[in-house]
Amino acid sequence: MTIRLDPKSADAQGLPVVTWEEDRNLFAPGGVAPARVSCFIRPDKNGVLQFVSAGLVRHGELEEARPWEALAGFEVSSADKHYRSATGRALLEMLASKSKSGVGRVLATDGAFVILANFADERRSVPMHLNCADCKPVEAAMLHDRLRLEFLDRRLDLIEERCGGEYVWPKGRSFVAHAPTISAAPPRWMLRLVDLAIVVVLGLIVAGLYLLLIR
Repeated sequence: MTIRLDPKSADAQGLPVVTWEEDRNLFAPGGVAPARVSCFIRPDKNGVLQFVSAGLVRHGELEEARPWEALAGFEVSSADKHYRSATGRALLEMLASKSKSGVGRVLATDGAFVILANFADERRSVPMHLNCADCKPVEAAMLHDRLRLEFLDRRLDLIEERCGGEYVWPKGRSFVAHAPTISAAPPRWMLRLVDLAIVVVLGLIVAGLYLLLIR
């Protein structure tokens, strides 16, 4: 299970593009199939430069955009923290703790890493969810560092060179938007099948732990 980062690249304007393919687990949208994700810059209808993320995520749209100027940072977090309710986490923790072999705990844990993009805007409490990778911690850290380098560390220099210090693409200058190659959204029946599979897995965990408890 891993993240496969594409080589460093830029769009036609010289603005950064970060693309990768990642392995995913059963809980991810689209199931365990590998998924491609791309982050890049694109102006909105008013020319304001946006940080754009395109790819299947467990919270958010297939493609999301927020002001590049407001991008405050990236962080690595866990899927368990964001995609399960407090009650659900407590129940799974209780059930898993009853498993003498530890198998229940493994099956009940999501285990995926999520890269979050934080913004200092009107939605600052709601980060943009970029991915949901079944990978090693060091691989999530490498992706985090690539995103930080390309979209934060180089930002001021790029804005000065390309836009005269303004986060607005100059009027009258053409902009060739990056066209990402990403995984298509799965059909509804597939999402329901994945949900059913998750319910079955959790049901087997509960049944197995119940048998352990009554022995």
